[in-house]
Amino acid sequence: MSDLAEVHVQTLGWATVAKVSHIGNVRKENQDNLLIKPWPDGSAILAVVADGMGGGRGGKRAAEITVETFATLLSQPLANSLSDRYQQLWNTLHQADENIRAEGCINPKLAGMGATAVVALITPNEMIHLYAGDSRLYHYRPDEFLYKTADHSVIRMLLEIGRITEEEVATHPMRAVVSSCLGGRDGNGDFSIDPKWNREPSPQRELQVDDLLLLCSDGLHGRLRDSEIQGYLDGYRQWPRKALEALKERALDEGGLDNLTGILIHINA
Repeated sequence: MSDLAEVHVQTLGWATVAKVSHIGNVRKENQDNLLIKPWPDGSAILAVVADGMGGGRGGKRAAEITVETFATLLSQPLANSLSDRYQQLWNTLHQADENIRAEGCINPKLAGMGATAVVALITPNEMIHLYAGDSRLYHYRPDEFLYKTADHSVIRMLLEIGRITEEEVATHPMRAVVSSCLGGRDGNGDFSIDPKWNREPSPQRELQVDDLLLLCSDGLHGRLRDSEIQGYLDGYRQWPRKALEALKERALDEGGLDNLTGILIHINA
């Protein structure tokens, strides 16, 4: 991944894309990674954000493996049906998990490495998305409820059962503990991927012109309230660069305690 500490913008056919990956104010290494690239025929865009876990044990490499595994999808034909596209993403997440585990077995220094990931396959009119861990996807549309994925995290479970309040999240000692990830687990058990096919919330979402999709690591969303994120997206919805720059600066102002990575996609037509 090239240096993306500053926001970069590119036009991919029918979408404008802004991307950034910043080391933050505290960490010595950026273990996040991203991929945003269209299929060769321009019919769809693949977006991936991976957040490495494991510190010296290889979090950076786990995120790289995740992105490398998903990049292979672009050499395959895009599936015709939505269910088959969902299966493409599902299979590739499992393959990335296997690849991380395999490399961790070969290299003892990388044993236990892992990554969280959020992925989206986007066409002008719809998208399919999946995730494991606390990397998130937000779907913004003016004057509508801000959709976001539900983290696989201990914090979310504590919130749901009323053990903690929203105000306690930022300082809770378990705020970084995830309940699902690629690699990074003992044994060979399955890991949780959501959303599930034919269940709510649906992995498929319809898109319209001027919709925004934000994929990001917890270093970006972790200290921002949903209302703040929605406010920035609303205020700069025609300017993806400005919106992502504002989100990055806000996360850094709030401490920048982790690597922060984001992809912001504006649907143009």
